[in-house]
Amino acid sequence: MIVGYARFSTQKQNLDRQIESLKTYGCEEIFTEKVSSKTTKGRRIFQDCLAFLRKKDTLVVALLDRLVRNYNNITNVVRDLSTRQINLVVLDMPFLNAEIQDESMVYLFKDMVINLLSYVAENERNKMLERQKEGIAVAKSKGVYKGKPLEYSATAKDHKKRVLYFGIVQDLNAGEPIMSIVKKYGVSRNLVYRIRKELKNGEH
Repeated sequence: MIVGYARFSTQKQNLDRQIESLKTYGCEEIFTEKVSSKTTKGRRIFQDCLAFLRKKDTLVVALLDRLVRNYNNITNVVRDLSTRQINLVVLDMPFLNAEIQDESMVYLFKDMVINLLSYVAENERNKMLERQKEGIAVAKSKGVYKGKPLEYSATAKDHKKRVLYFGIVQDLNAGEPIMSIVKKYGVSRNLVYRIRKELKNGEH
């Protein structure tokens, strides 16, 4: 049986494309879920998919990282599939789907290649995160790093939170006690303290 698995984090269209690719390939059953995770933990549908598969079945994914993005986890998944003699097809890696006459070599070949690719992918991701950290550090040293936009500020995208922010500023300038402001607006003390600190530092 040909079984498909599709996963997406936030963009619905990505799932649509994956499902279309899986259907075109000929998947008879497709498991889908919305979850963002580097590992298999918390992915109930993926676990259901693995439990559904039987010997000689084929598991199809559109992209390798739809399985998992963590090297150790993808190694375990591929090893489990190989042990159970379940074929794995990754649609964006057609060379993995080439016919190999010796059946025992099919799982060994794919196991090695996928392990290599997943290691390279994770290594690249770690390098990217490291470069990102270095870039932020340099930007901070130059005083040009702005960081994540504040949820409550004079320029907040959410109109209600922007209005609430100005209300807190007005009450602070009027000398209202911190706890009174917290209760009045239903916000955290940390938020009010942050705004008060910014007012003292002349950041408004």
